[in-house]
Amino acid sequence: MDSMTVLGPRTNTCRALVLASSLALLLGLGPWVNAVEAASFLADTVIGPFELPVPWMPASSCGSSTFPATGQTTSFPPTLKTTNAPVRDDGVVRAGGALNTGLIWEQKIRDIRSLHDVTLTFAWDSVAATIWDWLEQVNTEGGTGLAGHNDWRIPNVKELQSIVDYGTFSPAVDVAFNNNPGMRATCSVAECSLTGVGNYWTSTTLELNPAFGWGVGFNAGGVFNDSKSNILFVRAVRGGCVP
Repeated sequence: MDSMTVLGPRTNTCRALVLASSLALLLGLGPWVNAVEAASFLADTVIGPFELPVPWMPASSCGSSTFPATGQTTSFPPTLKTTNAPVRDDGVVRAGGALNTGLIWEQKIRDIRSLHDVTLTFAWDSVAATIWDWLEQVNTEGGTGLAGHNDWRIPNVKELQSIVDYGTFSPAVDVAFNNNPGMRATCSVAECSLTGVGNYWTSTTLELNPAFGWGVGFNAGGVFNDSKSNILFVRAVRGGCVP
C-alpha cells in the first residue's frame, strides 16, 4: 500500500494502531477503491491483531481502557523544588491506554484545488461558507462522499483532542497525522497527511455563550473557545460511538 502513511521511530503504541487499522480497513473496502480514495482517511480503531515493539507499552492494569495516553514520554522535573519529594509527572508515569476510539479521520493534504487542502479555513457560523457547507461537499464528493462514505461529521471537542500528541508541538500531533510536510509545494494523499499549525473547529458549542464554539489548537495542543464567526481550520471524522 504505497499510499499509506509511514510511522516514524518515535511513534508510540497508541498512535501506531492508527495506521495498522487504516490498512485493515482499506483491505476490506474492495477492488473499486483507488489510491486517492484509499488514502483519504486515517483510522484509530483496531481491526485485527497488531503489535509494534516500542519503548513503552500500556501497563497490564490498563485492561481494555480506551482512555488515551497523552504521548508525552519525557519527564520535565521542577527547577525550583528544594525537597526530595519524587516527581512522577506525565513523562514518568505515561498513564493511559491505547487509542482505540473507533474513529476514522479525514487525511489532509497540500493542494489548493482539493476539498482536503490543509490550508482551508471556515467559520462555524457565517453568511459566507461555513464548516457545515464544507462538510456537505465532503459527504457528496464524487457522488458517494469521501472514500465512498456520506456520514462524515465535524468531531466534538473530546474527539479532536484525542489525536493531540503532547510529546511534540507545532503541530502537537503524531507523525501519522503530519508527515512529509515540507518536501513539496503540493502533496497528494499518496504522499502525506498534514495538520495545520493552528486552531481547528469542533462541533461542540460553549454552553455559557452559544455564539462561541470549542476548538483545539495544534500548535501546543490547547483547548479553547472562540466566536463562531472566526475562521479556523477543520478536519472531518466518521465512526465512533454515535447513537
